[in-house]
Amino acid sequence: MPNPLKNPEAQKCLERLDAISPTTAKAMFGGWGYYSEGGPIYAIYAVDQGYFKVDDESRHHFEEAGQGPFIFNGGDKPMAMQYYSIPEDDWLRPESLARWIQLGQEAAARAAAKKTGKRKPLA
Repeated sequence: MPNPLKNPEAQKCLERLDAISPTTAKAMFGGWGYYSEGGPIYAIYAVDQGYFKVDDESRHHFEEAGQGPFIFNGGDKPMAMQYYSIPEDDWLRPESLARWIQLGQEAAARAAAKKTGKRKPLA
């Protein structure tokens, strides 16, 4: 079982994710990052809501469900992150939540693979 988080709602989110796919959490920037076992961050909990990693390949699934990005105040203007919410009821339906988890994990894996391939050559 994952370590309890200080925020009960973030803990509840972690428990729902972990029940479907082994997940750990780390505190980050006033929220929480959710990581697949041994993998990259695939979801976050911020401003009392969970969000899943998206990319160009997966974003349309979230938009078709009427969902949008996590937006934070980046100084002088709002900044949209590559993490989208899911329909609130889907947090309560394991079969629906499993689909969002898979989309988030796949987007996170693609992003990690891109970063790995961008290493600078030695001089």
